[in-house]
Amino acid sequence: MTDRSTPTFGIEEEYFLTDLLSRRIPRQPVEGFAAACQEALGSLVTREMFAAQFEVVTPVLHNLQDARECLSSARRTLAQVAREFGFGLVAAGTQPLAQWRQQRPTGVARYQQIFDDFQIVASRSVLAGLHVHVGVPAELDRIRIMNSVTPWLPLLLGLSASSPFWDGKPSGLMSYRQAVCDEWPRMGIPDHFDSDADYQRYVQMLLDTGSIRTSADVWWNIRPAVRYPTLELRIADACPRLDDALCIAALFRTMVNYAINAPRASWIDDPITRVITLENRWRAKRYGLCGAFIDPATQRALPFAEWLGSVLQQLQAHIVPGDEPAVQHAQFLVRDGGSAQAQLHQYQQEREAGRHHGEALVAVVDTLMAQTELREVKRRSE
Repeated sequence: MTDRSTPTFGIEEEYFLTDLLSRRIPRQPVEGFAAACQEALGSLVTREMFAAQFEVVTPVLHNLQDARECLSSARRTLAQVAREFGFGLVAAGTQPLAQWRQQRPTGVARYQQIFDDFQIVASRSVLAGLHVHVGVPAELDRIRIMNSVTPWLPLLLGLSASSPFWDGKPSGLMSYRQAVCDEWPRMGIPDHFDSDADYQRYVQMLLDTGSIRTSADVWWNIRPAVRYPTLELRIADACPRLDDALCIAALFRTMVNYAINAPRASWIDDPITRVITLENRWRAKRYGLCGAFIDPATQRALPFAEWLGSVLQQLQAHIVPGDEPAVQHAQFLVRDGGSAQAQLHQYQQEREAGRHHGEALVAVVDTLMAQTELREVKRRSE
């Protein structure tokens, strides 16, 4: 019998290469780096849509300590290889100095097809995400589990938000990555289906009408994975700090564990719940941890910290043993601020110290590189 109390999971982290001289995403070919990464990490590292973007994919994991060891080792190895080619590594929803018009697509055929199909929408998607897979027992309907977890997705977006800059300027949003995602079809909050059978009818209709090329072309913020018996979280921005990434993974694992084992709340299938989730997603990408959010259970507006506290209390009995510190890290993020807030605060401090716009952004990029590469963060003296 499947053990429903400790679902397996996997993590996918995306990174931008960053030129150590310009602090921008490199425009020169990076094939030498790609080959060296393959030699150092094998199948653990893969190419992404853009030439200077890479992804680490963990094996199936059973506990968070293994996740920490796998990702910390991969980050350090990638950073060491990158230094040999004059590059650094940044894990963030957007790279503050990136200019999307200057980025080169990777040569992988399936990505070339995406650029052909989606044109400027694909070209603008210079973004990095954190994806988390959590296993769902085969006898359960993944769509019903997904429906139970979906209303909490804005919490995970708020906690992970790390993309306040776009095209070299403050965007006014905490997760501009999600704003760019909204240019794509079949992204954002999933449509509501009652069962996996209903969802499969939807996918088959898209295939039959030529709307999608494969069943993997449904890119919602959460989806039933095609290749694995999992639910895949896709809403989170890439996290520069590993502790933040592990927090998102542990929280999502806990949410799925709750949905698998706890009685189903009546408000899950209320049509207004999806409307509330859409509103909360906007608030999360605009305000991050600083906004007021609508609790879908009570339909009352609450500060982020209060909504998170209520959800954590509800989830408490379903935290996998050993995951407690990572789950509780969410409250540290609310107290001290997430990555987006920290980036904007550092940028403002640099500007107030008399540094011009470009210098301030360089300082932010340097901090993101240090966090991603698990190095001590050094701030300039004023």
